[in-house]
Parts: sequence; structure tokens; C-alpha cells
Amino acid sequence: MIQIIDNTLTAFDNCLPTKEELHLFCELLFAIGVDIVELSVDAYEKMEQLPIEKKFALHIELPEIMDMFPGFYRYICHTEKSKEKVINEIQLNDVREIVRLRALQACNEIRIVGLDDLICKSYDKTMNEIKNSLPKSKINFCPENTYGCASALAVQWVMMGGSYITTSFAGYKNNAATEEVIMALRLAIRHKPNKDLSILPQLANLFEKITNTTISNKKPIIGKSIFKVESGIHADGIKKNPANYEAYDPKSVGGKAELVIGKHSGLKAIQYKMQELDIPLPKEAVLEKILYSVKETCTETKNSMEDDDFQNLVCEVIADERNQIHS
Repeated sequence: MIQIIDNTLTAFDNCLPTKEELHLFCELLFAIGVDIVELSVDAYEKMEQLPIEKKFALHIELPEIMDMFPGFYRYICHTEKSKEKVINEIQLNDVREIVRLRALQACNEIRIVGLDDLICKSYDKTMNEIKNSLPKSKINFCPENTYGCASALAVQWVMMGGSYITTSFAGYKNNAATEEVIMALRLAIRHKPNKDLSILPQLANLFEKITNTTISNKKPIIGKSIFKVESGIHADGIKKNPANYEAYDPKSVGGKAELVIGKHSGLKAIQYKMQELDIPLPKEAVLEKILYSVKETCTETKNSMEDDDFQNLVCEVIADERNQIHS
């Protein structure tokens, strides 16, 4: 059984979300396939009450205060003491620190945070070493993202038999990105294929509102521009068989494939875009002039073209061609 904890809501304490926004954020996380939502004490107090029939974990400073906050599935804190329902969190910043795990063999559940350098080492050997150091413990792996590989490491942990991972939405806490891990596991091992990921844009918009940040347009899975295609060869290939270039249907994550006209476009892309905009196709010689004008314009502006701008350019080229014929 694979179990994903999302700890995004432990990082909202400096934001100003409303109670309703926090509840909606949790609801959407569960909807995309998160098993446990981890809260800070501040987030929990702002929510006032927990939704029933869902699993929540509370991040606390000391295990002694867990009795002050009843009703949680798990409690997470930095401690070396073994206690029921407590996930002992330990920070390992270097693979050489794995020897520290041997002192925690009595702990039932352990979260390992860090190991940023794992991707630079023999990660399969190291992951097995971690398991062998804690043979009787449930090991929750929470790789950090200093080298941009946290999502890959989290997925690799599961692929090597690990069952427990911690992530954060959009990688907000410098962890593996929840949405990336969920999609990778869906594609690799069909993990929770029936969960609805088409709500990811709604979750991303709520995240941006709460954090007052903007998710990169090129962010995997949730970036607004990741399904825009400009290259002529890619455009032609996607039209013929989307599976050649798309690992999954854009609609499955609330996206839409979009052909963008720019300096890398070819004649096929120009034809496809004109058909998409219901513009009658002219002779090939005129199409070549349109393509030349597109490349010239986009090189000058250093940007791709919006549909309205492309339509205006096409009209200008065709009108100029007619004027030349009649002059």
C-alpha cells in the first residue's frame, strides 16, 4: 500500500488563508489522491474542526503536547523517542549520515527529510541501506529538492518497494511536488487511476491565491503553457498521433493541447492554425509568405503570436498578395 502525506499546509502560517480556503485546499488534495494531509498547529486552529472520515497529521514541536490536539491520525515531530501514533522526523543532509538511523531502530514510524545529494550517489544502493538500517520501522521518505530531483527520488523510493512518502503541492516546501509524484505513479504502476486530476487547475489557482505566488507556466503537470506546441514537426506529430509526444491526455489534468505559432513553426503548423481559426487555405506560395512573415515578426518580438495577431497577419499578407495581382 502506497501512502502519500502532503505537508503543504504546514507552510501557510505566513500566509493569510481563510478557514474556507483551508478546508477547500484539503478537499482538493484528497480528491487528487493524497492519503494524509499534514497541518501546522496554526492551520489546524484556523480550520476550527477537521473534516470527518479523512486522515490528518499534525506537525508539533514535542510529542508531550499531542494530547492537547486529539483526533489526528498521526503526529509528526523531531524526536528520538518511540511513541504510538508519532512519526519521528529526522533530517539527513548527507548520505554519510545514514549511520544515524541505527539509533532509531526502536521507533515504529520514521520520516527521513533531506538527502538532497542522493541523486548524485548510487541511490538504489543507498535506499536499500536505509531500509536495512530500519528493518522493523515504517519509513516515510521526504526528499528535499535542492538539486531539482526530489520528485524523481520520491517515485524511485516507491518503485523500489517503499510505501510511504511526503510531498508538497507544487514542491512548495522544497519537497517532491505532490502532483508530479501522483501522475508519475499513475503512469508507472497505475496507482489510483480513478482519481480526478482534472481539478488540478482549481487547486493551482487556490494555491496561488493563498501564497500570493505565481506557478511557473512551464511547471510540469500544472504549468499553463506545458501543452502549447510551436515546433512544426511536433505540431504535425501531435495532430497525427498525440501519444507520440504526450505521456498523458492534457484533459486528464484539466489542460488542453494548443498549437502556438512562433518562429519555430513550419508550413504544417501554419495550415493547422488556419484550419483551427476557420481561415480558408491559400496557395502554397502565399502560405510560404505567411510563414516568412510569422518568423520575421516573432524573431523581432521574441515571442510567439496570439491567435488574433496571427489572424491579422494572415489577412495582411493575403490582402497584399491580392493587391500585387491587381496592380
